[in-house]
Amino acid sequence: MDVDSIPNSSESMERIAKLTLVMAIFMLIILIMLPFSLSSSEFEDIFPYLLYSLFLTSVGVLIGTSMTWLLNRPKFSKEIIIPETERNITNKRSMLSSAEKLVVDILESNNNKMWQAELVRQGGFTNSKASRLLSNMEYNGLVIRVRDGMGKRVELVHSEEL
Repeated sequence: MDVDSIPNSSESMERIAKLTLVMAIFMLIILIMLPFSLSSSEFEDIFPYLLYSLFLTSVGVLIGTSMTWLLNRPKFSKEIIIPETERNITNKRSMLSSAEKLVVDILESNNNKMWQAELVRQGGFTNSKASRLLSNMEYNGLVIRVRDGMGKRVELVHSEEL
């Protein structure tokens, strides 16, 4: 699945906070203008003042909540949080060449070890290509080659990290 297609809750929360802030400012402007639009005789009773104060308080709470969230939101809002172990596995796997991935897949399907000659046969490599590839993988710590009689046994190192 593409990373861009995964919905990010941080982005949607930011949109909601901005919308709430805009609506709260609009309500505040209307409520500030309300006493100027009504005659003074209509505001002589205590109930309209109480109601007006309640609206102003709710608008203040909305503005405060939105501003607090917008000012204190995480700086990595476009980044998806992936646990460190999954990130390392994904990075190591993605850094392998296609031939190295094929070797890892073949070794994983054979209990992480097999004869080099069998790996060459299953992978469709030439002997020289397989030798160079496995030397490089051994140098990078991905596999170990152990001489066993006349052949070599190839073992995958830490297969859970690939």
